[in-house]
Amino acid sequence: MNQKPTTGLSQNQIKLIAAAAMVIDHVGVELFPQLTILRIIGRLAFPVFSYCICEGSRLTHHPWKYFFRLFGMGLLCVIGYYVYTGMFYGNILITFSLSLCVLYAFQHLQTCWSQDKITARFAGVGIMLGCMAGIWLICRWITIDYGFFGVILPLFAELSACIWQRYAGADGKQEPARVLGFSVGLLVLSLQMGGIQIYSLLILPLLFAYNGTRGERNLKQFFYWFYPVHLLLIGLVSMWI
Repeated sequence: MNQKPTTGLSQNQIKLIAAAAMVIDHVGVELFPQLTILRIIGRLAFPVFSYCICEGSRLTHHPWKYFFRLFGMGLLCVIGYYVYTGMFYGNILITFSLSLCVLYAFQHLQTCWSQDKITARFAGVGIMLGCMAGIWLICRWITIDYGFFGVILPLFAELSACIWQRYAGADGKQEPARVLGFSVGLLVLSLQMGGIQIYSLLILPLLFAYNGTRGERNLKQFFYWFYPVHLLLIGLVSMWI
């Protein structure tokens, strides 16, 4: 990913904004549930991280290492939440792990479709449909953060980019098309969930300002550990109060 200075916002910048929104959201849940404004601010976090999962799935050199690292961190949080509350909850990292499965299945479908073989194409479609059906069942049986539409949200971005590339050619700039497709998916998710989720659409101008760079610093490890650590700290404060 190009790291040269350019206009717009880097991935690090928009993820730091999302991380701050997530902290505010969880502080609202645990410490100030009467302050709805904190939950509204928190709606800005999920779309940013979901879009970055879409970016990560395309740019990583180790797809399944990326998946297992994310899933392992999510599983650790599931265990911690179960110990803390006695309930099982598929947290946002589990959501993003399932999103990666959908995106990898779609990438495989694109590879199969590029082959001029009917059997390869049928295999690609079968894997894609099987993946979607399996995840739909998982979301029916288990409480997954943001549900099925939250899991497939990054797919809207990839579908939009794929359609744009088909009609604009390989030289067509895909980023605006990708964000536009993601915006449609986010609107669908917001309408499906209802309530204050509609405020998540306020983050779209920042996503359109994303310049496609990661940023000057490598904050990958920070963002991996941010989710469980900030939840732990907020939980400790809640128990102390």
